[in-house]
Amino acid sequence: MDSTITLDEANRRLDAYIEQALAQLPAGAGLRERLRIEEEPCDDVEGDRGKQQASRNYQVTGIDPVRIPSCFDTLRAWWLNNGFRVLDNNPADEFLWVENDADGFRMTLKAADGGRLMLISSSPCVWREGTP
Repeated sequence: MDSTITLDEANRRLDAYIEQALAQLPAGAGLRERLRIEEEPCDDVEGDRGKQQASRNYQVTGIDPVRIPSCFDTLRAWWLNNGFRVLDNNPADEFLWVENDADGFRMTLKAADGGRLMLISSSPCVWREGTP
């Protein structure tokens, strides 16, 4: 069983990625927290039990619904230029799921009913203190 970053570091990194994504959106964009999980059990794909993960779910506020497609273009370009790869982008301009190649953090931009835009992020599975 390999060591990981700590759960505290996962939470810090998750918040930093969200702030970086928000900074790419048009002036006046903000976030309304819908869900903040700082620690929840997860089963690693490698089969390690006892790991934890963190996740966030925000509604992006202050965006005119007609600008939502350009938000997808902007974040797609920024993520691709900053170490992320696209996992899913279907349908285009409605759903974009990316993963950071270096650390496994994932982010999703999702258009929702009523002209809403959601920003969702999760950490990889980590050991609470970095080691089993």
